[in-house]
Amino acid sequence: MTGFLIFIFLACWSISEADDYWSPKTTDQDGSPLMFPNERTTLDDCHLRYHKLYPQAEPKPAFGMPVPLKEFAHMGAIGWTQRNGNILWQCGGTLIWDNFVLTAAHCAVDSRNQAPDVVRFGDIDLTSADDDQYAQQIKIVEVIRHQMHKFAANYHDIALVKLLKGVRLHDTVAPACLWLDDELRFRKLEATGWGRTGFAQEQTPVLLKVVLKPISKQQCSEFYSNITTRKLRSGLQDQHLCAIDDRMDTCEGDSGGPLQIKLMHNSKVTPFIVGITSFGSACGTSTPGVYTRIAGYQDWIVSTMRQNGADVDENIFNATICALRYVHFREYEDAVIQEKTIDYTSYDSDNARIKDYGNTDWLAEIGWQSGGPENCFGVIIDEDTVLTIADCTNFNGLAPTTITYQGGNTAVISKIYVPPEYIKGFSYNNIAVLKMQEHLNLSISFQPSCIWHGNEIPYSILQVIGYGREDMNTFPYSDERIQLNPTEKFLHIQSRIFNESSCVLPNSYSRSLPRGMSREHLCVGNDVFIVPETCRLRIGAPITETVEINDRSYHMTFALSQQGRDCGFGEYMLATRPASHVEWLKSVLLPNYQDTGSSVSFVDPDLLQGNSCENDAGVKGRCVTLGTCSVEWSKFLADGPIKFCSSSKVVCCPLSKIKNQQSSRVHPELLECPQLVKRLAVTYSPGSMVNIGWISGENIEFRCHGAIITKLIIITSASCLSEGLPQFVQLVANVSQKNFEIDGIILHRDYNSTTNSNDIALIRLRRPLSWSADVFPTCLWTNTSHTPLVMELSFEDDEEIAFDYVAPMYNSDCQRTHPQAIRSSQICARSYMRNSTCISLGDQLRWDAPDGIPYLVGLMVHAPNCVDWRYAVFTRITSFLDWISANAF
Repeated sequence: MTGFLIFIFLACWSISEADDYWSPKTTDQDGSPLMFPNERTTLDDCHLRYHKLYPQAEPKPAFGMPVPLKEFAHMGAIGWTQRNGNILWQCGGTLIWDNFVLTAAHCAVDSRNQAPDVVRFGDIDLTSADDDQYAQQIKIVEVIRHQMHKFAANYHDIALVKLLKGVRLHDTVAPACLWLDDELRFRKLEATGWGRTGFAQEQTPVLLKVVLKPISKQQCSEFYSNITTRKLRSGLQDQHLCAIDDRMDTCEGDSGGPLQIKLMHNSKVTPFIVGITSFGSACGTSTPGVYTRIAGYQDWIVSTMRQNGADVDENIFNATICALRYVHFREYEDAVIQEKTIDYTSYDSDNARIKDYGNTDWLAEIGWQSGGPENCFGVIIDEDTVLTIADCTNFNGLAPTTITYQGGNTAVISKIYVPPEYIKGFSYNNIAVLKMQEHLNLSISFQPSCIWHGNEIPYSILQVIGYGREDMNTFPYSDERIQLNPTEKFLHIQSRIFNESSCVLPNSYSRSLPRGMSREHLCVGNDVFIVPETCRLRIGAPITETVEINDRSYHMTFALSQQGRDCGFGEYMLATRPASHVEWLKSVLLPNYQDTGSSVSFVDPDLLQGNSCENDAGVKGRCVTLGTCSVEWSKFLADGPIKFCSSSKVVCCPLSKIKNQQSSRVHPELLECPQLVKRLAVTYSPGSMVNIGWISGENIEFRCHGAIITKLIIITSASCLSEGLPQFVQLVANVSQKNFEIDGIILHRDYNSTTNSNDIALIRLRRPLSWSADVFPTCLWTNTSHTPLVMELSFEDDEEIAFDYVAPMYNSDCQRTHPQAIRSSQICARSYMRNSTCISLGDQLRWDAPDGIPYLVGLMVHAPNCVDWRYAVFTRITSFLDWISANAF
């Protein structure tokens, strides 16, 4: 049997071997099975969406994660040498120049009023010599506190440590940059230190990091308002910054250490220090830690360094200059890394999120006769046509007059089309067509960009067009230094698609989206932030990818950029999908287009089957399938425009015309299955599985699997039977037993091998099976609202049962990265053990209930290119219970 090697290597255990491992927790505290809702209705579901399969082998300290040697090359341990020669490392600090360290002012002395005398860099474990290859330990000359700091108060808690000599710069020891902007829009920050890992715990010798969430000063004040402290008599000020983690707090011993954000540029990441650890409550509580905000102390830092001998100017901490100064020491960002060890990193520049090369022949810059914006673009879709957004058709009451394209060619705009529903300042119906006075002077080989018409996008990542500094976007090979070059150039940004539920847009978009994001919008971006000036969005430019059609490549426009800071890095960007405006585009672009008046129909993609609706005449209705609505088609046409819901198969039907439907009926034998299996006292979990066999010449091929549901019926995937009628099935429980001949097969009549919809089939045997403890039916999962949280993806190979634990996901979550549309009649699941889930024909999604009853939850959906898929897709059994009942009995 083919297709199972990836499972065997990673997760192939016999049942007895699995019993020797921890049993996964599948019930809650009262013994009820853990279930996952099919639809998301609450935010309090993190424990389900990110459920952990097994308990940890041993306690991990304070939820911190050990850091690689090069990850925080700026991190220093500040120590006090004792009389016996031992050093107490009681504070952290940040290297910001070759001989200056930034720390907290209260770290200027210890409890004995002694000043620190040494700083150690390039060492993660302070008690082990195993990682000392790159360690540097340098004496302290002086600790310079901010002049307004007082030990009796928690204000101006900032200091500079001057070292006896400069460090040897290396990728394990290199200065960080400073975030000096007053705006702090990062959703997550990282704190590092050797602090205590829990209340009354020992200080950890290993450098740890923890992810924290910034909170407002007002929120933070609520935590400290009831704390009586003479050190905070004036309350929290703008110089303070608060951050919190539900599991861990700033801990004693972390004082002076950095609160930081890693910003991307040149396919590398540079640490920017946002704050200095100042004070907080005991570890193990959820009280926020308080940090000294760096932004307000730029002048003090620079002037203090100058007064103490540093040859620096006011631009020393300019974000761009600082990032490029040490770029050759920085780590590559995750997207380009292929392999990473302490001493070696391999990378692939083709995987860079930002590329400074690529075709832009189809890009057009929109111009005004005078005084127009400098950043409006469109895409050439015809010899005389440019598609853009409506926002780029009016500037202070003036319309654009020209476009510039292909290296300097210009063309005069003759007419501008904007949807009548568009309102300036709003992001709805934000699309426009520019017609040229004459055909564009296009090269013979040039092909305009095509417009994607489909509702579903066949990619999870698309290319966004931006521009940015040459020096910030040059890919650095090896330890290459990059020279300053502010020249700007076009950029292609690999941007991930997010759906309506997963897209988190900045608050600044709310004014233009009073009704929220709809299906006419596309949300794309990256979850990493970038250094300022690295990338700026080309407004109105296409969001694209190349599509293969009949062995030919075509440039395809999927959306048009509306708004997005930093090209969607850190905060996602918003775009218009032309596919939502196809009918309007037809009215503008098709020469023979005619408005058919009352007979015209339209699809509302925001309405789904079962939703309430209302037609243009104000008649209340519900979205149902065409066969469920009793209104004659001619009556529809006479009454006015026909409103379809999500597709031309689901119509907005008046409530009075919806046919009465009997409730779904599942055959009693299916419902009685659990009692039957319990009476059989089954002992062999895969006893309901069969191999499906074909005779090929003198050979027998078992190409896929099925599951027994009655004595005469086997259930499997329709795609399993796509290569012709199989001849027999073989019992997995007893492969030596005579095979059972097949009498016929029943494919779901709506099975579609292209879209993988309705991928389900039944096999009828010529003679019935006999029930036993080793051969029994699998029970069908009948809960239509919930799915078991921990399931097994099981199959047979070499007479052993291989399985992988998998967990269901919301289809909307999976759709972020999955290359195909996931339907409500399908289940999306992820592996607990791998980043990809490759399944084979006939693989079954099963759940063993606490009482030992096996349930079939899903069947494999045909997936020939699944190797790179993060999630697997299965046919949802509960969606086909009526069909199974009608055809199996």
